[in-house]
Amino acid sequence: MRKIVALFTLTILFGCEDVIQVDFPTSESRLVIDALIGFNQSNGDPIVVGEVRLTLTAPFLREGVPPADNATVEIIDEQTGQSYPLNENEPGVFNTGFPDLQFDRNYTLIVTYQGETYTASERLSASPTLVGLEQGEDFLFDEEEETEVLVTFTDIPNERNHYLFSFGFDNFLVIDDEFFQDSQLTFSYFYENVDPGDLLTVTVFGIDERFANFMEQALTQSGENGGGPFALPTAMVRGNIINNTNSDNFPFGYFAISEFDVDFLTVE
Repeated sequence: MRKIVALFTLTILFGCEDVIQVDFPTSESRLVIDALIGFNQSNGDPIVVGEVRLTLTAPFLREGVPPADNATVEIIDEQTGQSYPLNENEPGVFNTGFPDLQFDRNYTLIVTYQGETYTASERLSASPTLVGLEQGEDFLFDEEEETEVLVTFTDIPNERNHYLFSFGFDNFLVIDDEFFQDSQLTFSYFYENVDPGDLLTVTVFGIDERFANFMEQALTQSGENGGGPFALPTAMVRGNIINNTNSDNFPFGYFAISEFDVDFLTVE
């Protein structure tokens, strides 16, 4: 399902001589920190990918989201004390320099911006295994426009788990295993407007309950089940990052570290 973009039309009414002026309230800009770091065993050759994206909240009707310039970002391995400065590869986006992640270890994100320090600490959350993707034949509303994909995965046993699924096209789903603990589950996801030959990518992230709640709120406020950690109205949702310098100037966004599994399907 491709991301739906809501278009708002502002109508200005003109009188014979007078122009009606509409003043919108403004608020002080705040820092938004979107940080999702992914880990995959990759058949014995572990990889770490992700990004830390720094932006600023913008006034209503302003075009674009301004990046937060001149910041520094690092991740601390709390077990060894080693610091890993991240590299800024485009304005406000840090996506290289990550440490080699391990389970049962705390990692702290440190962002320094305009003389203030923002921090959050997290642990790597394990992901389930995607057993496979299969194209189905059912549809919800429109047989001509929809493509069913059957997603099968195996729950992590002996614990309560929360998962974040990404289906591409900025569409996400948060689920927990309350009703299928320690078992294998198959569910249907319906894509719109995909064509034979298109390659579909499904990714599942292991997440904790707090991040699951954050994503549920963010997806709800986005007005649709889409948008993701880097395209949601995160300025409306408080996350796990604090301002150690000035608690009143709190940031928005979230820092998460997740193992992930990924699979692909070519549309027939």
